[in-house]
Amino acid sequence: MKINHKLLRRQREQRAWTQNQLAEVASLSMRTVQRIERNGIAAKESAMALASALDMDLADLLIQSNSSSTRHTSNRRWWGLVGILTSLIVSLGWWSTAAAEQVMINLSVKAESGASTEGEMQFLNELGAQSEVRFNHQFRLLVRTVRHNQGLLLSTEIYDFIDGDYLLISSPSILIADNELAAIHLDTHSSGRLQLSFKSDF
Repeated sequence: MKINHKLLRRQREQRAWTQNQLAEVASLSMRTVQRIERNGIAAKESAMALASALDMDLADLLIQSNSSSTRHTSNRRWWGLVGILTSLIVSLGWWSTAAAEQVMINLSVKAESGASTEGEMQFLNELGAQSEVRFNHQFRLLVRTVRHNQGLLLSTEIYDFIDGDYLLISSPSILIADNELAAIHLDTHSSGRLQLSFKSDF
């Protein structure tokens, strides 16, 4: 199958993943991910695994039409407008069978440009539960947390408050190891470049 390897790489980098992290989430070898990113050729099973890991429809990842590619390119442009990320939701993932299991998430937001935007928060969330946070009419955040091997996979949806409405501008994901910091860097519309640091005790 022919994969849009440029889109694949953009999706991976948007989530602040290395090729090795994408390979781990997709249950593929790193050499397979490297080869697909280089030449765009993948077996059907590999393409399906990558689409699932990136929370995408397989059709959107394949080279079939200009409309899909254009739509994703537009989304990548808008992700630089993301507002301040300050809360988390935890939802039960595909494979988890845990009931009412809780994880503590620590979030630190820091403006790299020296702007006044920064803060630290701590949340206790249940796997399988969903929360929504709105911050001073600047952003709306949804987060899904899934256990992955010995860590957590956080998949976020970030909505920026633009012209009186919340618009989805980015959906980065990040892997978090127990009690280790992991960060996402974002260029925002109102606060410049932000560093979002996550830490979880699970």
